[in-house]
Amino acid sequence: MKIALCICTFRRPEGLRKALTYVEKLDFDGEVIVCVADNDAQGEGLEVCRALADSYRWPIFTTGVEQSGISFSRNACSALALHHSPDFIAFLDDDEWPEADWLQQLLKVQQDNDADAVGGPTISVFPDNTPASQQRNEYYGADLRVADGAACQLEAAGNFLIRTSTLEAMGPDFFHPDFAQSGGEDLAFFMKLEQQGAKMHWATQAKMNEAVPSDRLSTEWLKQRVIIIANSRVRVMRMLQPGLPATLIRCAKTCALFAQAMIMSAVGLISPPVAEKARILRWKFWGKFTAHMKFNLSRMEGR
Repeated sequence: MKIALCICTFRRPEGLRKALTYVEKLDFDGEVIVCVADNDAQGEGLEVCRALADSYRWPIFTTGVEQSGISFSRNACSALALHHSPDFIAFLDDDEWPEADWLQQLLKVQQDNDADAVGGPTISVFPDNTPASQQRNEYYGADLRVADGAACQLEAAGNFLIRTSTLEAMGPDFFHPDFAQSGGEDLAFFMKLEQQGAKMHWATQAKMNEAVPSDRLSTEWLKQRVIIIANSRVRVMRMLQPGLPATLIRCAKTCALFAQAMIMSAVGLISPPVAEKARILRWKFWGKFTAHMKFNLSRMEGR
């Protein structure tokens, strides 16, 4: 069995170095190649790969991506991996590092269910003294919280494995360029997979760790993340589920979200925990509303 591991990088040379260090420690006896796409003109990620290549456990293949945006980077990395004809392709990001059995766990669920794609949880690793309430916030990390092996629609591209033939059928624009600057390209990818009848399953033990830098603990960062995710989700749905009935349903749900946010905001005047939830709902509403108004919001720097 031959596996290609895809890593997209952007101005995180030390994060990439750490990811590659942990990838090299994977408990896996099959054939592995590592494909890295660097989306920064300075090529710091490419330098990291060149420095490691001679002594690295597995072959490392790289490509520079001139067009700015995560979709273009994922597409270039996908094309690079497909060029080497693996049986499966797995994805992780340059601010993540896998557990030693990560690849085994993804493949186990794939084989048990004859899955086309398998995803696993991304677990946030916070700085010391981060409040427990903040660590529980669902906007950090990614976890569908379903049973091991459960059929599901995947959503995040930072931890998943896909059958090569399944990915190949999505090309050449595997990840839609409309979401290159905002994010949401992974949700669009997986929604399209579901529409095409692909079998997707969840591997609870295929764990990926993700560093949370201190600047992501600010209220402003969280606000922007909530708004942009909500904005991207509506845009994805509008693209893949067009038509008046679907549009009216989405608008009705956004109106209901607004009403819920206002009610909880009123209750929050006397209950701080409710006030925090209401704040998230207000941000979420604003993201969805701007998408309905055809505004495409861009993600924060340091994607």
